Amino acid sequence: MSDIVTYPSPTEIRFSRFIAAPITLVWRAHTEQGQLERWWGPEGFSITTHEMNVRPGGRWKFIMHGPGVEVDPDSPFSGPPTGYPNLIQYEEVEPEAKLVWSHGNFDDVMFRITTIFKAEGEGTRLETTMRLPTQVEREAKAAYAVPGHASTMSKLESYLRSPHHELSFTRVLSAPVAKIWMAWTVRDQLMPWYCPRPWRVTECEIDLHPGGAFYTLMQGPNGETHELMSCYLVVEPERRLIWTNALQPGYAPSAKPWCTYSVELHAVSEAETRLTARVMHADSATCEDHAKMGFPHGWHMAIDQLLAMLMQ
Repeated sequence: MSDIVTYPSPTEIRFSRFIAAPITLVWRAHTEQGQLERWWGPEGFSITTHEMNVRPGGRWKFIMHGPGVEVDPDSPFSGPPTGYPNLIQYEEVEPEAKLVWSHGNFDDVMFRITTIFKAEGEGTRLETTMRLPTQVEREAKAAYAVPGHASTMSKLESYLRSPHHELSFTRVLSAPVAKIWMAWTVRDQLMPWYCPRPWRVTECEIDLHPGGAFYTLMQGPNGETHELMSCYLVVEPERRLIWTNALQPGYAPSAKPWCTYSVELHAVSEAETRLTARVMHADSATCEDHAKMGFPHGWHMAIDQLLAMLMQ
């Protein structure tokens, strides 16, 4: 499919695009870091995320890596490799319906975007409106935003035709890396925050070394339970944890493998830590089931609980 481009007002550009994929998959591709990083930006561009939290007041801070930009309809993207700082600040997030955000560099807001998601037959209609401060800025932006949007949507369509198995998010937390590490690796510190309330962790075992056990039993408000026994694969203090329930402690095979988790920590400053969490699944169906359980929303709630605990 191709873009339908209109100009509803002197300061606006509107893109309409039909995507041959269900609205749930298209929404997730727009709101999950592990998916966005695989298609966002025109052909030849890639993404490094510094922080991502898709909720009102949250933000996506990233560097877009790619060639320079020339205002040339025959070659809109050319030139030496360049890194472009980007900061998206989410204003409205209505699941499978609407995203509204401001978009700029790390210092200034340059324009605003509203994307409407509409189910259309077996696919999804995306209606995206870009609003700039002046008509002059809109005309200058259109020279590369129009071909750039078309290229980006082609990448999205190609990505959605491929299976995807990963969920992920990145956040910058207002706490030193040592405290974040302990909250993930000390039993009495992990239990108060590890699942979003009203669920709670009632039992926990942490044997912190490769091959060691990581066990949690979670209980819901109506007596529901979720039990998970995993095996640590990588333990790099204050840097990286990887564990999987595809293996049991001592690397014994699991009868019911589900997923593998990775948590990476990076000290942004003495008082801030960048946390990147990834969950990898064996197939798309399992990944979809995990997403329906509330990832990453549930994880963000849990991380908020972690930070609240550290503030006490």
